[in-house]
Order: sequence, then C-alpha cells, then structure tokens
Amino acid sequence: MKRTFLQIQLLLTVLCAGACSEKLTETSKGETPLALTASQTEILLDERQYATTALSLTWTTGTNYGTGNAIDYTLEIAPAESDYADGVAIEAGRRVYAQSYTVTELNDLLRGEFGAASGVAAEYKARVTARVAADERTQQSEIRFEATPYEPVTETLYMIGDATSTGWSVDAPEALKRSQPGLFTWTGNLKAGELKFITTQGAFLPSYNRDATADDDWTLVYRDSDDDPDEKFIIAEEGGYTLTVDLLNLTLGIETADVNTPPFSRIYFVSEANSWSFEPMTQDPVNPFIFRYGAEIGNGQFKFGTAEGSWENMYKTDVDNADYTHTTVVFVPGFDPDNKWLLYADTPNKPYKIALDITPDAESMVMTEFTPYEQIWMIGDATPNGWSLDDATPLQKGEDDYTFTWTGTLASGELKFTCDCQSDWNGAWFMASEENKVFEAGSETICFVDKQLAENASVDRKWKVSAGNYTIVLNQLTETMTVTKN
Repeated sequence: MKRTFLQIQLLLTVLCAGACSEKLTETSKGETPLALTASQTEILLDERQYATTALSLTWTTGTNYGTGNAIDYTLEIAPAESDYADGVAIEAGRRVYAQSYTVTELNDLLRGEFGAASGVAAEYKARVTARVAADERTQQSEIRFEATPYEPVTETLYMIGDATSTGWSVDAPEALKRSQPGLFTWTGNLKAGELKFITTQGAFLPSYNRDATADDDWTLVYRDSDDDPDEKFIIAEEGGYTLTVDLLNLTLGIETADVNTPPFSRIYFVSEANSWSFEPMTQDPVNPFIFRYGAEIGNGQFKFGTAEGSWENMYKTDVDNADYTHTTVVFVPGFDPDNKWLLYADTPNKPYKIALDITPDAESMVMTEFTPYEQIWMIGDATPNGWSLDDATPLQKGEDDYTFTWTGTLASGELKFTCDCQSDWNGAWFMASEENKVFEAGSETICFVDKQLAENASVDRKWKVSAGNYTIVLNQLTETMTVTKN
C-alpha cells in the first residue's frame, strides 16, 4: 500500500511540474527584443491583383521583463516625413503579432488617409509599440517601406447607343452590375447597332470605346477627351446577350443568352402585416421579369416567395430589417439568410406600389408610397370627345380613391387613359400592354406610363375598339382594368 501511495505522489509531482512549466511558458515572453518586419519594402500596387496580399507587417512578442504580465500591441503607420500622430493607429490588442493589407486595402489606406498621388512612389514608416500590463515600460520597433498606389477604375458603368433600349441618352443609360473591382456584367436584349460605355450618368466622358488599333473587335480603350477616336462596338444582330466588361484588362466578352424567360413565372408578396400569407403579384405585360403589387400595406417585415406556401427559394434583401426604400435584392435558394425588409409608417395601411425585378444579376426592388390621382379621363377617337385634352371624357370615381368607372357607347377607333390631361401630352397615362391591343370584355393588367421620363418618351400604346356599349372599371392602385360589353 505504501508503494502505491508513493507512485501516485510521484505522478502528481510530475503533472504539477509540467502544468507549472506550461503556465510559465505561456506568460513568460523571455528577453527577445521587439522586432517589426515587413513582407516587402518596395511595393508597386496593381489593381489587377486587388485581392492578393500587398503588405504583411509582423512582429515578435518582445519581453514582459519576467513579470508574467500580458503585452498589448499598437501598430502605427504614417508617411515617412510625418509624425505618427498624423497617421493611423491600430490597437492590435494581446497575442496578435501581424497586420496584413490586400492590394485594395493598402491602396485605399495610402490614398484615403495620406492623400497619396496615384502612380507616384512615396516612403512610409510603420512602428509597433508593446506595453506590458501594469508596467510603465514600453518597447518599440520601426521599419520603412516604399509604395506606389494606383487610381482605381470606376465603380459604376453604363452603356449607351442605338443598340440599347435607352439609346444615346446619358441621362437614363443602361446600368451594368459590378461584381468585383473593374468587372461588370449585363444580360438583356440588344438591337442591331452600336454601343459604348460611360462611367458617369449624365456625362459622355470619360468613356470606354472600341480600340480600333487592336487585333480583335472586343478590346476596350479609355477615352477622356473629345479629341480621342470615338469608335463603337457593333452588335450585328438583334437578340439576347450577356456582356462581361473587364476594365482592368480592357476586354469585352459577349455571348448570346436566353433573356426572354424569367426564372419564375409567379412571385408572391409575403408580409407580416398579412400574417405571412402569399399575395400573388402581377407579371408586367411588357417586361416579364418585373412583378408588380399595389395595395394598402400595413407595418411589418416582408419578402417575396416563388411558390405559394414555400419558405425556400425566396427573394430577400442583404441586410435584415432594411428600410422599404432599400433596393438590393438577393435570391436565397434555401432558408438562410432570412433578411427581410421592414415597413414602418406613422400611419399604417398606406397605399404602396412595388416593382420587383428578378432579372438575373440585376435584381432590384422599388417600393414607393402611392398618391392616387384625383381624376382619370379617357381620350381617343373611340371616345365621345375624341382626341381633345381640353374636353377629355372623365371616368366616375368609385367608392374608394383608386377605382374609376364609366358606362357608355364607344365608337370604332383608339383609346387610352390620361391621369392629368397635361397639355404637352407628356404627363401620366394608363396604356395598353401592347400596341393596338384589342379592347374586349374581361380583366387585364394595364401599364402606367410616365412620359416625363426619357425612356418613356416614345411609348404610345393604345387599345383598338370595336363600336359598342361598354362598362369600364379601372383601378389605379392595382393597375388593372375590367371591361364588360353591355
């Protein structure tokens, strides 16, 4: 029994010695001086390497002078000829011995914090300070490095041209989607014609044009003067295309694409105010990728479903409880993340209109409070008063602020609806979903057209009417019309 006791005692002594030694190793930093080193000291930043590590600053632990106390580290960076007080300081904390910067991060630091000139090499200094807890002593180590920043390419890109749906106007150009620095994509229909790219809405310069000196027809060249050649890219055949614009490598990739079929044919508005029921949205008759919803909506969270009753494969936003004016849309194939919009109004159940665009890589949600028009008129040679705006035929207001009705005889001819009888014909209209649409009994989706917008300037779709007696019920909130032939 005594021998067993002695063995146990010996084992406990060994374990204690090991544990105590490990504790001392963890808390004792020895007497090694603090030393700061840089992964490189001459840095030429290139945006094409935006995600790679440009600079790593690492330091040794330094000493805690045998106190066993923790050490806190502070890293400072400044231009070589400046005081550290004018630079940036990073409180690294304890047991942190490195700070790294990608090409983008270092470029932003040099240009944003220090006002560094693009393309100009300058010298910088970095210093790490080690402070032993509950001790007055500090240690410092400094290194210097040289870096040359770059001017980042634009974060926005648009295309203009007669090949695009918006033409040559720079006031309402077609926007491309940025996926990473310098890389933009767009998918949609193009006409046969020309196009080029601009960086700023409302300005023709700077632009990216076709480089006529290149061996192929899809190389970009940066143009910042009217004196530079204004070569355009040629789209030979109308159709659906996916464009990939790489501004860092100055290339344009173009592929044919099936752009006429949206990924889902039904979309549902799902809201807390409606007890998370699935309210069907209306597919836009002109652009099938856009789904619309108009209603008096109560306060609460909301998102969009793709199958009635299913909580998978939903369209959500990127930040939970985002304001209803937030336009970013993310398609979530599973359940998570479950980020929803939040509508909160002082007066609940206000009328709103929603337009959800599910175009792949260009998804967006626009929700606006709706102010109903006080009057709706119809105009056209099929109506009793013809094309006279001064004497347009009024519809009668219904029981709510949104519904208007009319019963009477229409002649053979055309008609459309005006919301304001604006004398220059550029006001607000309700029009047919296609030109010369047959005016017939039944319910249909109608199109609200604001001709004040440049992209709607040429839109003028009217119904073709056969003579007869009709009753019209128009709802300006839901953008629907019901026609009954009497």
